[in-house]
Amino acid sequence: MKEIWHIMIAISIVLGTARAQIENQYGKFGTRANQKTGIESEPTKFNIPTPILEKPIEPKEYVVGPGDIFGININAMENMYFTITVGPTGDLLIPGVGAENISGLILEKAIDILKERISETYQNVRSDISLTNIRTFKVQISGAVNEPNFYLINPVERLSDIIQQADGVHQLAKEFKIEIIRSSGKHNFINFLDYIRYGDLDSNPTFLEGDKIVVPFGEINNEAVVLRGSVLGSGYDIIEPNENLESFLNRRVKFNTDADLESVVITRKVNGENIYLRVSPKDFSSTKIQAGDTIDILREKGVMVNGFILSP
Repeated sequence: MKEIWHIMIAISIVLGTARAQIENQYGKFGTRANQKTGIESEPTKFNIPTPILEKPIEPKEYVVGPGDIFGININAMENMYFTITVGPTGDLLIPGVGAENISGLILEKAIDILKERISETYQNVRSDISLTNIRTFKVQISGAVNEPNFYLINPVERLSDIIQQADGVHQLAKEFKIEIIRSSGKHNFINFLDYIRYGDLDSNPTFLEGDKIVVPFGEINNEAVVLRGSVLGSGYDIIEPNENLESFLNRRVKFNTDADLESVVITRKVNGENIYLRVSPKDFSSTKIQAGDTIDILREKGVMVNGFILSP
């Protein structure tokens, strides 16, 4: 019994000496003391970017992956706190406990597994585990965007964020049929216009490592209309099948201050001849647009001139 007591005293002396050396070098609160002046410098600061969240992360939904950072607090004889990053292979290595692969697990499940693993090493102790920062990874977007490339995102960023990084969609993009190729090999098609028009978040998904985004091009001859007049950004646009004028104008069309929505004219070729349809706002939702149409947003008090002239 005396021998055990003497061993414990010796261990305490060693630990006390080591702690004193650490405090002399770094200070009690992790600040590093200048060996010549004895003046403590500022604590080391790590520039870890804080993600901008649209809402708190839901532990029942968030999928853990390499690069996620966890804070682990173990209340044993001495309180121990670790900040640990999930490694490239998906392992989280807890000092004194060991490694546990948690990549691909739902956050709630990952925390339960880690707590169980800690309890196997430190019995009858309380452990607190929290996700303290989230990872970043690259996702590829290709096709009808202005800058197709790989872009750095995090697991809570959405398709709209990636499109913004890619400098927006090409004017011939089929935004209503964007293909999402998941890392699992599953192919999904989403109508991104439903997010633009109605804020539907199912049409503006988040992503995981290995996902790919393909924005297809439409055909000018068979799927495009021309928008011109008192708007910002005249030109071709690819339309959805059976799209009406109201849903088309509700995409992201920006009108000039002198635009007259009481004077919207659709020029359509029928049997080789142009016909002109003047549409009032009350008829926007019931007016179907067709490939080949020219949609003119006239200016206030403007006059529409078509026919055998140089600039209709």
